[in-house]
Amino acid sequence: MIVIFLRTVLIYIVLLLLMRLMGKRQIGELQPSELVTTLILSQIASQPIIMQDIPVSYGLVPVCAVVCLEVIASFLMTRVPYLKNLFVGKPSVLIDKGRLRPDEMMRVRLTVEELMSKLRLKGAPDPGEVYYAVMEENGSISVILKAGSSSLCRSDAGVEAKESGISRLVISDGKVSEENLKLLGKDIRWLDKQLAENGLRSDDVFMMTCNDASDVYIVKKQTEGGG
Repeated sequence: MIVIFLRTVLIYIVLLLLMRLMGKRQIGELQPSELVTTLILSQIASQPIIMQDIPVSYGLVPVCAVVCLEVIASFLMTRVPYLKNLFVGKPSVLIDKGRLRPDEMMRVRLTVEELMSKLRLKGAPDPGEVYYAVMEENGSISVILKAGSSSLCRSDAGVEAKESGISRLVISDGKVSEENLKLLGKDIRWLDKQLAENGLRSDDVFMMTCNDASDVYIVKKQTEGGG
């Protein structure tokens, strides 16, 4: 029992020192290579603790080797952009100057529901108020609101800010959400009227949202030619 305790303490201290060498990041901010390294370290380090017949050095040597590889790889990726694009990737612009990019959302395999959830977490309940939304290399979303869209900006201009609540997804990739329509106090006739005013059918819409103030935001599907 004492041997297991001493092995655990030794490996714990070594891992702390090596993780300190890798740098300070939260789990959600880890790059792919760093996340892989962390997962491998947890597997390697646990073996000498669980199995007493395995020498401690059999765990410490691979751990040190993996961390050294990660440090070397990180250094190389700062010097060779191609390697960074290959192993880490690059930011994806999901909303560009207020224009949603469905093609980029498909490339990063992000659904409309997931995008709206991430925007709400960033304090942007209405996608129509977003000027830029960028998915960073680690999967987090950076959001820049349109000028004058925040309640603070409107109050500074002497305009009374109205409570718009959150935007609910009415149409997602051509599919109508009757549940969200009911939550908004709307019905199919109201939806048909909104679509008719824009010369659209539900099948033509990639995303349509509406908030508590009845502000509507519509993004049409892209055509085969990219229009």
